[in-house]
Amino acid sequence: MKDYVGENQRILDEWEVRINAKESEPNFAPDGILYRGKPEDYATYSEFTENKEKENKLWSEAPIRYMFITKDQNAGGEDAWDVRGETGRKQKDSENIPYRFYRNLMYILYGLTHSQDKLCGYDDFTNPQAIKEYDEAPLARINVKKQAGSSSIDNQTLDQYIIDYKDLLIKQIELLDADVLVCCGYSESVGETGNLILNFLKENVYSFEKFDEWIYIEKEGEKVKRIAINAWHLSYSGVSQKDFYEGLVSSYHKFIQKHPDFKKHR
Repeated sequence: MKDYVGENQRILDEWEVRINAKESEPNFAPDGILYRGKPEDYATYSEFTENKEKENKLWSEAPIRYMFITKDQNAGGEDAWDVRGETGRKQKDSENIPYRFYRNLMYILYGLTHSQDKLCGYDDFTNPQAIKEYDEAPLARINVKKQAGSSSIDNQTLDQYIIDYKDLLIKQIELLDADVLVCCGYSESVGETGNLILNFLKENVYSFEKFDEWIYIEKEGEKVKRIAINAWHLSYSGVSQKDFYEGLVSSYHKFIQKHPDFKKHR
């Protein structure tokens, strides 16, 4: 079994060395396949512990690997944390998802994993069901900018960061080899796809072509090898969470109806 976790860590170690040498305030935020060890509660947050064997097994055996690609960590001027340990709630046993970012992430993930045959609507499941799927699914989350930031970042700064660390970003994405890449960052101010992250993937990593306004596909012959989803930032408040979910998930469901073999991709 391939050691995805170990190889990802080696890429992160190289990234951290470079960022420490280059940036005046490195504040490095590691990421990758989410931890699947026992969750623990702390004073104001909870997080998962690492279980390399379980994480490698889950990723290796997944019929579909899901990866959410976001801009950078909103650390709000505080110290960065390890993205892989995020539970998205303040206590490990809570049924509340307090932040829009994590609620959108968990709901969209649930919609993707449960819209294989019948479309799963926004009101067709509960917070506990979404949390359970998030805790157990083969899931990775990476930031294209590993230097923690604040609540927003301008496109020019993000684009320059991507250019500066392009080789390592490509190496990490190719290693994790996800099947569904949710690119979180659509903006009308960006050219081509409207999404800097998706543009980067199209130009440097995968041969994506447009399926519809949400879905981009990469084919190998007649078979769809992987897809990218052109999504808003997970904290974006310019659209309701329900409309965000229903637009994205219904488009994915239409794709699955046209390409049913993708359900058992691996």
